[in-house]
Amino acid sequence: MQVISVSRANCKNCYRCVRHCPVKAVKISGGQAEVVEDLCVFCGRCVIECPQNAKKVKSELEIVKDFIKSKERVIASIAPSYPAAFDVKSPYEMYTMLKNLGFCGAEETAVGAELVSSEFRKVAETSDVYPVITTACPVVKNLVEKYHPALMKNLAPLVSPMVAHARFLKKRFGKDVKVVFIGPCVAKKAEARDCSVSGDMDAVLTFQELKEWLSEENKASTLVDVYAKESTLEPFEARNYPLPGGLLKTSHIKGDFLSEEVLVADGIEECKELLDAIEKGKVNAKILEMMACSGGCLGGPMMPRENSLYERRAKLLSFIRENRRVENSKIRDYLFEIDLGRTFERKVPNIAEPTEEDIKKILYKIGKTSPEKELNCGACGYSSCREKAAAVFRGMAEVDMCIPYMRSRAESLANLIIDNTPNAVILVDKDLKVREINRAGERMLGVEKEEVLGRPLSDFMDDGDVGWVLVNKSSLSSKKENYPRDFMTVLESILYIEDAQLALVIMQDISEQERQRKELERVREETVKKAQEVINKQMRVAQEIAGLLGETTAESKVLLLRLIELVKSGGKEP
Repeated sequence: MQVISVSRANCKNCYRCVRHCPVKAVKISGGQAEVVEDLCVFCGRCVIECPQNAKKVKSELEIVKDFIKSKERVIASIAPSYPAAFDVKSPYEMYTMLKNLGFCGAEETAVGAELVSSEFRKVAETSDVYPVITTACPVVKNLVEKYHPALMKNLAPLVSPMVAHARFLKKRFGKDVKVVFIGPCVAKKAEARDCSVSGDMDAVLTFQELKEWLSEENKASTLVDVYAKESTLEPFEARNYPLPGGLLKTSHIKGDFLSEEVLVADGIEECKELLDAIEKGKVNAKILEMMACSGGCLGGPMMPRENSLYERRAKLLSFIRENRRVENSKIRDYLFEIDLGRTFERKVPNIAEPTEEDIKKILYKIGKTSPEKELNCGACGYSSCREKAAAVFRGMAEVDMCIPYMRSRAESLANLIIDNTPNAVILVDKDLKVREINRAGERMLGVEKEEVLGRPLSDFMDDGDVGWVLVNKSSLSSKKENYPRDFMTVLESILYIEDAQLALVIMQDISEQERQRKELERVREETVKKAQEVINKQMRVAQEIAGLLGETTAESKVLLLRLIELVKSGGKEP
């Protein structure tokens, strides 16, 4: 499963994730976003910025629950930014909550940071290559490995505090113990499966996952566990790690934000800019502390967002002040027993580069036939039309992501349909003035568009029904009208457009249908009249025939009676 996946049902093609991705690792295919892991640095910006919650971070919560159900010894390594995410007054309150969930122990990752800081100072003092870049932030490491491989030699060859702490815990409690890191970082999930540190971390949870779990179990830090106090080590200065400059302070490296030899960069855009400057030989500093999130780890993607960054910072500093301890020498005792070294791997993605001709062909498809037509509006998520065209060439973007082009095309098609419909379409504002009219409307009213726009509708046709619609904010269904010309009959519908407070008049010319209807009625009347004449004539004929038959029958009756009498009298007349 990917570290960051996308829900196709929730993705609404807004391109916001593309716009905010610092390395453009979001692919749009079939109108759907997809995170390409080979390009991704796992900063989590797309997760934060997605307004539809379509980006989902891989959950390892069930893995951890299964560890606990299986009676494994599970120890939590909690990132030093936790005081800004959870309402706790001491580390032991946090530990108690975790133990209530089934962890056999818990400790601050800052303990590992103490180890890393001690080694970093040595690296910074003895390095053959400057500037030395800190490697506590996995996003920065990913940026170098994937997009600035020439600077891998500048990376301090040290594991992150998360990995250092995991190795430290397994050294103290046995290799079979399960170590679960809990923090505000998405990239830690990817770091845990990195081949150079694989197996050190058994699972990674985010603060959000932990909050969900605590909510499900309804577990609170009601009691401070005495065992937790006795079995855990406390960091001395590394609780400052989540803040910009925290690593340098923990390492006792002198320098401030105005120092020439030491630079601190927080925020991924600042980190990218600094890495570019190093490659160009524009940076003279010896030590660079780089954190991909603005405000350091307190601005991590999985930090709760209820409070501002400044409130989180104040909360952390207050926690540090209230829980300050003397330096713990026990941590230093393990320094030479833990391997804190690591290697780095060139992971440059295979990115195809388009030629100038390729870019021009793609731009031509969306009507960008000249530099003046390249708006560079950024609506597609890319900073320029050319950058977007290059993404199309690489298969990362689609041609129809250009919103101005699609809008222009849609408007063009809509206008084409309206202008070529046989029905008159007239748009009237609340002052009963004509705002728009199509060709059929011009033809029916016998006017030109230029002389109609902005003038009262009553100058050209009866506006009574239109006025009623605008006043009552209700539409009128189809009815026949014999205007605008006496010889023309139209079927008129008037629709009220609420958002724009306009009336849309649609008139269908049914003059021919009316002529055919009247002709049919005339034929029907003629047919009925002729049928009645035929019936009347037939009745007369029948009556005449009946009269003739009656006379003949009477005469026959008389003759037959006389014949009978003659027969009875023997042929003598009576």
